[in-house]
Amino acid sequence: MPGVDPGTAPRELRTARLLLRGWRADDAAAFAALNADPEVMRHIATGPLDRRASEDLRARLQHEWERAGHGLWALERRDDGALLGFCGLAVPGFARGLAAGTVEVGWRLRRDAWGHGYATEASRAALRVAWADLGRDHVVSLVHPDNARSLAVCERLGMRVVGRTTHVRTGWPLLVLRADRPRPEAPPRRAAAGDPP
Repeated sequence: MPGVDPGTAPRELRTARLLLRGWRADDAAAFAALNADPEVMRHIATGPLDRRASEDLRARLQHEWERAGHGLWALERRDDGALLGFCGLAVPGFARGLAAGTVEVGWRLRRDAWGHGYATEASRAALRVAWADLGRDHVVSLVHPDNARSLAVCERLGMRVVGRTTHVRTGWPLLVLRADRPRPEAPPRRAAAGDPP
């Protein structure tokens, strides 16, 4: 995509409460527990993952950074170092009919991290990277229509539904929501002679 300089996404971001960072070997157990939780995986087409499948996923997430220059960061809570899940910018290869080069903002958090605003906080940081570092004009999120929590995050991010698609393997319906690069604010107009006070 013209205007995109792959490889410029920072490998680490900090927000008020979170560290978005690269993946480490010691993430394996916490990541496997997250991916094995049926409630966390309820709207994910693979369903719960065993330990080996979780490790395969973590390897793919690491490889995506090398391939695309951006990807899904491990999401760590800063005050205690707990791995909460992931969030970031990835190329969604699991949906039909998306334009080449489409980038998705996505997240997955362990259940005890729900309802604290972490997904919104991390996704806002990821979107800033999409606009400032990757030069994107649009970013999508693909959400199962029954996933009320993720739809609420999308709403808080200012995303709107722009279409529908299906998962390539399962045929599940997915909503396509989009965030657009914010327009720069116009500078304040200078008062001219004769303007009312």
